[in-house]
Amino acid sequence: MRKVHRFRRAVARDAAMQTLFDELGDVRGALDDAYARFNATVEPELVEACVYEINAVQARYNYLLRLVKESGGEAAFKAYSGAGAWT
Repeated sequence: MRKVHRFRRAVARDAAMQTLFDELGDVRGALDDAYARFNATVEPELVEACVYEINAVQARYNYLLRLVKESGGEAAFKAYSGAGAWT
């Protein structure tokens, strides 16, 4: 299920770049959710599953971030996320 952010603004004039930013935002949300599940889990098997999920979502986030960088979207990414530096 895709979350809708009421205050999200368009930052890219290119539709493909905007799609990347939207995906990046969705993956950030998924990462937040995965960390929340990890913090709320006490069963060892579920903790392990949460660790795998976090690693998978981080890999997806890093992939999308690399695509944005390669597309020259650094300035737009900073405006979109408020980030001062790349992670």
